[in-house]
Amino acid sequence: MRASGGRRRSGCGAGRPGGGHHRGMPRRPAPRAAVAVAVVTAVLAVAVFALHPAVTATAKSAFVLDGAFGGPLPRPWAPAVERSERAVAGVVVDRYAPPGGAPPVLLVPGAAPAGRDDERVVSLASSLAAAGREVVVPELRLYAAELDVDDVDRVVRVAAHLCRGGGGLVLLGFSYGGSLALVAAADDRVAGCIDLVATFGAYGDLVGVIQAAVTGVSVVDGEVHPWEAADGSVVRRVVRDAAARLVPEEERAPLRRALEQQDPGGLPAAARLVYRMVTTDDPALVAELAGRLPPPGDALVETFSPVDVAGEVEADVLAAHALDDPAVPVAELLRLQRAFPGARVATLGSFEHVDLSTDDGLGPLVRDLAVAGAFVQALLRPQEDWPWE
Repeated sequence: MRASGGRRRSGCGAGRPGGGHHRGMPRRPAPRAAVAVAVVTAVLAVAVFALHPAVTATAKSAFVLDGAFGGPLPRPWAPAVERSERAVAGVVVDRYAPPGGAPPVLLVPGAAPAGRDDERVVSLASSLAAAGREVVVPELRLYAAELDVDDVDRVVRVAAHLCRGGGGLVLLGFSYGGSLALVAAADDRVAGCIDLVATFGAYGDLVGVIQAAVTGVSVVDGEVHPWEAADGSVVRRVVRDAAARLVPEEERAPLRRALEQQDPGGLPAAARLVYRMVTTDDPALVAELAGRLPPPGDALVETFSPVDVAGEVEADVLAAHALDDPAVPVAELLRLQRAFPGARVATLGSFEHVDLSTDDGLGPLVRDLAVAGAFVQALLRPQEDWPWE
């Protein structure tokens, strides 16, 4: 018998203690242990993401790029970097290194008159070292715009020394130094120990550079690409030096005089052939005469042409080039791309050879800085590991 005025409970939870949840009523708080697990899981996920090698490489790339151009970004956690001169495998080098061990980067500049003391070289090497790299810059004849076959051996010897710890070396070359790095990477002494060769403004074929410098045209797989070298450009000094080295030693002085006087009269056969090759306005004739070079010219062309040794390079290749490069034709990037079909390539409009320019405005500049940042990220990525590795 129900008490007068009583109401029967209704609903699916009727008659059960602690019955059903009603709308508008607060839910029972989750157990503290479950909340703690959820928080810890979220923190760990964020930490793992932040420590992922690809993420750390991306974060470091912004600071490396900023430091290379003398930017204002503070780096309070970056290690102190020491620059020291020493001999490595019989080659004088500058070494930039943070305290403790660090993965090695062999930096090969181009025909920069100041060489290892070039402020761009110093800034970039210091910035890379602050990102946790041991950066080594060798002394080379190339800095004087000379193509010296011994430079290839110098780069290989230093690279082999840096590979003694088991490999994982990165070669980074600029302009003609990038081409030299690619050639060195094909040497048997460093086979399997180089992870990446990264180049900026490099050429693929020495004959192609001569062709463009003397005729104003690059011909790649039958495609014609007009190009004009800047007045006083390093390419003219390199071609002048290369021309002399393409003939036997006793013919070099007469060839230099003939080029200065623009008179080939009385030149020996090899010197006369090279004279025609570097003074013609016919791009096809440049390639034809290059194919007829006698020793030592034929060997020199092969030695300094990455396309001729591409099949022997085991490392990954990363190549970037300025669209309006006044020192190395941008068509040389096409040659590299064809010779190294797996290479990652990029072009930039806000650079003059290897120097950043702001003449094109903010939009193109931002785009190119993003491309340059991706280049640096790809450069750093092979040597970034989890902290416990």
